[in-house]
Amino acid sequence: MTDRKFGHRVCFFGDSIVAGVRDAQKGGWPMRLGQRLLTDSKLDVTIYNLAIRAETSDDLKSRWEEDAKRRIAGEFPLVLVFGFGLNDAMHAQDRGEETTMRVSHAQSLANATDIMSRARAMAPTLWVGPQAVINGGRSSQIVNERLEGLNQLFAETAKGMDIPYLDGFEHTRTDDTWQRALRRGDGYHPDTAGYDMLADMIWQWQGWKDAFEIEDQPEG
Repeated sequence: MTDRKFGHRVCFFGDSIVAGVRDAQKGGWPMRLGQRLLTDSKLDVTIYNLAIRAETSDDLKSRWEEDAKRRIAGEFPLVLVFGFGLNDAMHAQDRGEETTMRVSHAQSLANATDIMSRARAMAPTLWVGPQAVINGGRSSQIVNERLEGLNQLFAETAKGMDIPYLDGFEHTRTDDTWQRALRRGDGYHPDTAGYDMLADMIWQWQGWKDAFEIEDQPEG
C-alpha cells in the first residue's frame, strides 16, 4: 500500500536558470520542487526539466508545444511551468554598452503572449518571472534594466490572461542571499544556495500551492 496521492506530469520550460546551470546538485529548482512534492506532499509526480541553456523566447516559441504533447498521458494531469527572459535581455553582440538585446521587448512580449495563450489552452499553466543578474558593472546593470522591463510586461500579460505569475525580480535584485549566490556562480547563474532559495520562493508561492492543492501545515 502507498499513501501517495495520484500524481501529475510537470513540464518545466525555460533557459539555463530553469535547467540548473552551475548547480552542484544538478536539476536546478525544478528537481527540488519535484522532490518536495514527493516527500512533503506525498504527490507521486513525474518531473520533466525541458529547459535549454541560452534559449530565447524565439527558440522556446518554436518547440515547447511539441515537447509537451509528447509527455501527455490521459490518466495523468499535466501542469506546465515556464521561466524565461534572461537570454532575451542579454547582449546581442559582445560590445558592452553599445549592444542591443538578443530579442527586443516587443518581440519578447509577442512570443510570451503566443506561448502562454497556447499553454493555458493545453493545461494548467504557471509562469515564473525572470530573476535579476548580479549587481555589478555597467554591462550587468543594462541586463537588469532590460529584465525589469520584461518583468513588468510579462506580469501585466499574465494578469490579463489570468495566469499565475511569480514576480521575484526586485526581490532577487536586492536579496543578499541571491546576490552572493550569483557572485559564487558567474554573475548570471547562481550556485547551489541560489537554486535552494529560488525553489523555496516558488514553493511558498500561492500559484504553486493552488496548482498542486498543497495545504499550509499548521505551526507547532
